Amino acid sequence: MATASTASSAGLSASYDYIIVGGGTSGLVVASRLTEDPNVTALVLEAGADRLSDSRITTPGLALTTWDNPDFDWQFITTPQDGLNGRRVAHPRGRTLGGSTAIHLGLMTYPSKAGVDSWEELGNKSWSFDTLQPYIQKFHTYTPPSQEVHDLLVLDYMDPDVQGKSGPIKVSFGEFHGPLQRDWPETFKRLGTKFTADPLTGLGCGGHSNPASIDPESKTRSHAGSDYYNSAVRDRANLRVLTEALVTKVILEKSSDGLVAAKGVQFSTKGGQPQTVHANREVILAAGAFQSPQLLELSGIGSRTLLKQHNIEAIIDSPFVGENLQDHALASLSFEAADHVPTGDVLRDPQIFTAAIEEYNKSRTGFLTAATYCSAYMPVVDFLDQGGETKLVELLDKYLPSDAPSAFPAQKQQYDLLRKMLQSKDDSSIHYIMAPFQINVHAGAKPTQYLMPSTEGNYMTLCAALNHPFSRGSVHISSADPMQKPTIDPKYLSHPLDNEILARHVQYMEKLVAAEPLASLLKKGGRRIPADKHVNKLDEARTLGPQTITSNFHPTGTCAMMPRELGGVVNDRLVVHGTSNLRVVDASIIPLEPRGNIQSSIYAIAERAADIIREDMR
Repeated sequence: MATASTASSAGLSASYDYIIVGGGTSGLVVASRLTEDPNVTALVLEAGADRLSDSRITTPGLALTTWDNPDFDWQFITTPQDGLNGRRVAHPRGRTLGGSTAIHLGLMTYPSKAGVDSWEELGNKSWSFDTLQPYIQKFHTYTPPSQEVHDLLVLDYMDPDVQGKSGPIKVSFGEFHGPLQRDWPETFKRLGTKFTADPLTGLGCGGHSNPASIDPESKTRSHAGSDYYNSAVRDRANLRVLTEALVTKVILEKSSDGLVAAKGVQFSTKGGQPQTVHANREVILAAGAFQSPQLLELSGIGSRTLLKQHNIEAIIDSPFVGENLQDHALASLSFEAADHVPTGDVLRDPQIFTAAIEEYNKSRTGFLTAATYCSAYMPVVDFLDQGGETKLVELLDKYLPSDAPSAFPAQKQQYDLLRKMLQSKDDSSIHYIMAPFQINVHAGAKPTQYLMPSTEGNYMTLCAALNHPFSRGSVHISSADPMQKPTIDPKYLSHPLDNEILARHVQYMEKLVAAEPLASLLKKGGRRIPADKHVNKLDEARTLGPQTITSNFHPTGTCAMMPRELGGVVNDRLVVHGTSNLRVVDASIIPLEPRGNIQSSIYAIAERAADIIREDMR
């Protein structure tokens, strides 16, 4: 079935066993695994183009050049956010083969044990951390760094036995590091939070360095498009991938058993020609946390009231499609680096940027191999003070009263689980990220604006991302026209506890930048972004969060995997409630946001989804 051009629909069959909507992270994983069986046929429909060989994708340090570019990015943006003083927040999402793993910064982090265990506790059988961990190992191959890099980054906590050894995605630390990466873990050690557990075990708090999805040999980005859809997979006779094909509707039919069957999909090609293709077995949605719920609603699965407003027949009244939206809200402060400390801000100089491209193309070295990002998982910092546990309980009691009315069916269960995680010293409420460049949110809503070095000087930025938000937003169709983008409303900081927790961690940044050896890497009396902003008082930190929050680009939860009575959209076999053969396999099924960057969780979910589908096939 392979063709010279993935954009050509010539020779498309009338039907396939599996139709997969979305050629991004989860879609290509599922397609690759299902078609390992030569007796199974699959069609992947991807709205974006095949840009696998484009240097803006293959070069790790050029990720930002793909954002806000319609050739690569869906260019989503939220509604004005009340909790952020009316600001809107852009959400880059991959619109190309490989999806968001083809355009993001590549940071590889892993979910916590308690976070994934909470999925099972919400009524999803066999969705614990112990069940998911083998799939985390399955999706990747980890290559240890040289001993020199190992020592510089203080990687003694890494456990070779738990790393992936034969998966498609390449994970490595690379070879480009500086004093910021060297001194990050030591700073946390001196503050009493040395990292002691391999993140892949789902345990551990403190400062550490993160590997990235970078091929250690070619120094190129490793993503779902390059490695789950490699040349061997592309040549399979039983797999067809069609790009520049926008799915507009899932064809649904009510069955005599009371369930609804997915018979196929309608889609439009680049030329605008509508086509229909039929599914012999299943339709599988892998369109992401914004577009999988959008497609369900366009197809007649959603809130009857909402669908009626857009003159769409409600085939299944599922009022929580598009609800339960969660995201890692991220607050930031930038600090001017000392003169001897290199940061990515130097790339503002066109000559330096051109030289960096030439160096990368010639020797695969330098800035564009992408610097190592450093992280820290931290419990609520009140724990770090004497009597902190008592203060934390008082804070939680204040904002999580037992008699609080429920805004959604699973509220009590979800909040109880989140509270349990916050009260555990083994889990983390925040994900600190040390970014070796400036972030200036006031430069504009788009990351191409606020991540560009618009302020003179070289900076290091501390980011604090809420690991376990209490705020819940939504994404819904804005029109019956599938070409119109959905309305995205994360409702950042709508739950007051989010800003209370975030503020404490933003305030802790002052302690971090005052601690050695990190303090010696910053200019004494140097400038800050926002200008001269200090957060020594909690009230100052409470104000700063809403002023600087952006997204960490990890939307989840909008087709939540939970029992229907809890507001779930899919069951623990990932089948949409009320249907017999329509599944969702992407970030939208996650009922509670996991800690850290979510690419590892999505890969693992998709690997497990492929096994579930094969089990149900038998």
